[in-house]
Amino acid sequence: MKTIWSPNAIPLVPLRFRSLYTRLLPAIDAGVVLFGIASLFVGSRIVGDFTIPVFLPLWACLIAVGALVSLIGLILLKPRVELIGLTAATSGLIVYGGLTVLYIVAGSVTSLLTLILVIIRILFYIWRFFDLLGVVQREEARKAISTGDVPVQEGHRHRE
Repeated sequence: MKTIWSPNAIPLVPLRFRSLYTRLLPAIDAGVVLFGIASLFVGSRIVGDFTIPVFLPLWACLIAVGALVSLIGLILLKPRVELIGLTAATSGLIVYGGLTVLYIVAGSVTSLLTLILVIIRILFYIWRFFDLLGVVQREEARKAISTGDVPVQEGHRHRE
């Protein structure tokens, strides 16, 4: 089974950037999984103070499962799976960031560091999301070329 750590798994990525994919991305996903699990079992005062009780475990599961799916998609080189996971985890982090802003506005300035860390993760996930969209587009283009199903722009005709 081919994984992100297999030889030649990511040939389009220059050698000097491969550690981003083989170390940094998995570490960030693993950290977000742990964040979601900790939120599930320990709770989150920020989320708990601004939402109904049933929201907290659902939100924590969204983040943990989303990041886990993202990690599995990354490890197994399944960009569509990773996109699904990234979307779920990013949605949960955006909710957390928004609630943290409310917490800061309500007077808890000590939550500013938490907000900064969440924003860093959100930005990193957004970067990865658009990186994956490019991967999926190239994959689709390769499939279209290999099957002869090349899309034709309006006003242009295939030569026969």
